[in-house]
Amino acid sequence: MRFVALTILAVSLAACATAPAPPETGRPGGLRVCPGNVSNAPLTDNSGRIRSFDPVARIDGVSLLRAPVEACVSSGFGPRRGGASSFHEGVDLYTRTPRTIVASGDGVVEYVGSQRGYGRTIVIRHNSDLKTRYGHLSSYADNLRKGARVKRGEPIGRTGDSGNATAVHLHYEFLIRGRPVDPLSAGK
Repeated sequence: MRFVALTILAVSLAACATAPAPPETGRPGGLRVCPGNVSNAPLTDNSGRIRSFDPVARIDGVSLLRAPVEACVSSGFGPRRGGASSFHEGVDLYTRTPRTIVASGDGVVEYVGSQRGYGRTIVIRHNSDLKTRYGHLSSYADNLRKGARVKRGEPIGRTGDSGNATAVHLHYEFLIRGRPVDPLSAGK
């Protein structure tokens, strides 16, 4: 049985976000890395919590949530071994089953629809230079549409496995002037 589970895990690493255990952020102490092999994981303490984690990033006068869903990190930002690509332009937040995603900051919905690889996607513009992208959703919030104004903490969708994904999670990106930056360290 253990061999079958390891084989399934190895096969699922070929796409975005896989994790062998449930999310951990609901517990006190901040965001955790999912148990298992996360090749590009951020630095953690002995209990798996991300070191010096601040739940809010402050970039160009905008405050954004670093993790807009209760989850654990199943893939970090940057180079990774194996997987869907050699450079991961966001953070994968694994939830096992669909969970509510909230807008990470006040903004205007710039895109709602399917994007290649990302599946069901939302892009929110927070100012002229700063956007967030939410990918692999299973569904969108009712009445969410392009041009809608959203407030930080407002539900915008649910995690899923649409697009190039093999596990239920959120692929989450910060885009500054069109370039991806690490949501877990930007604005420190």
